[in-house]
Amino acid sequence: MALSERKPRVGEKAEPETAKVLQKRELLSLVGHRTGLRQNEIKTIVEATLAELGEAIAAGMTLALPPLGRARISRRTDGTGGEVITLRLRRRSS
Repeated sequence: MALSERKPRVGEKAEPETAKVLQKRELLSLVGHRTGLRQNEIKTIVEATLAELGEAIAAGMTLALPPLGRARISRRTDGTGGEVITLRLRRRSS
């Protein structure tokens, strides 16, 4: 096990990992492979879904979306007057 792969000890903080990013075009491709639908059908459905999720998040709604999990939204303003929206996602253990 490499040093970066070891689990932190009690009281020790884990090293942050570099975030992997899922781009929209990759999401569309993955949904296409999973469903067998045509790309133009998938794009319409995924864009509508993302729009609805964006509106729900902006409204501060809690999202209960298995198997994704339960997402709670909290809002605050930062020092410059901008809005910070934090999404906390709780998932069941596998």
